[in-house]
Amino acid sequence: MTTIETIKKRKSCRTFNKDVVNYAIVKVLEDYISRNRKLINGEIIDLCIVQKSFDDKKMKLDYGVIKGQTTYLLGTPVSSQYSRINYGYIMEKVVLKAFKLGLSSCWIGSFDKNYFSDINVEKGHEIPGIVILGFPDYKPTRWEKIIRFSMKASKRNSWENLFFNYNLSTPLLPEKIKKYTDSLEMVRLAPSSGNTQPWRIYYDEKTSEFHFFKKIINKRYEESGMHDIDMGIALSHFELTSIQKGLSGNWVIKEKDTIKQSEELEYIITWKCNEVKE
Repeated sequence: MTTIETIKKRKSCRTFNKDVVNYAIVKVLEDYISRNRKLINGEIIDLCIVQKSFDDKKMKLDYGVIKGQTTYLLGTPVSSQYSRINYGYIMEKVVLKAFKLGLSSCWIGSFDKNYFSDINVEKGHEIPGIVILGFPDYKPTRWEKIIRFSMKASKRNSWENLFFNYNLSTPLLPEKIKKYTDSLEMVRLAPSSGNTQPWRIYYDEKTSEFHFFKKIINKRYEESGMHDIDMGIALSHFELTSIQKGLSGNWVIKEKDTIKQSEELEYIITWKCNEVKE
């Protein structure tokens, strides 16, 4: 299954069955994590997979109704903006890898930190969010359908609201950036807190660069760092899709005074395009 197919097919799951995620799958994910520890700015974040017994006390979740969960993906990065961005970046890669292995998942930003009291969280570090992993119950509950509807879980902003021409500040039309159309479309389809999609991307044709900005959509999500995690998720979709399409490039964090600023947008990072691989 390609990256594009995975992104299109993967949906958040809130009802899991009782089948335990077996050791073979956990080992594949742990190996994948060990090979992808070094992140955008050289930071290293260790993730772990925590498995609880089905009979254990369930974690309290401020996220509607979730049932059947026993397996969790999480880490303890430094409590900072770029660490949370990196966290979303690597966690989403693992989420997509897990989906290819037959697992469903659900991103959780608000949860009971005490549930993971056996995990050492050093001073100045945090668990920014978690992902529940497991096998889906293929008969979604009435509550799950209601939650997805209330959150507009399948609705996404249109291109003209997310992607722009850097020099003209006009919407970036797909036909103007054909090589990267799929990369941007997979960003558009990326999951985010409350489906807020806080990313805004500006393409500079003169320098062949995509500048990623954050727009605060929800103050509560911003204060809790969830918008930063969302940005990381968007970066992973853009990069993985570009690689699939044979488009090479690299992430660069530019000095903010070299980037055109606006009051409503915060500059995050830039993708510097290289030539397309033949």
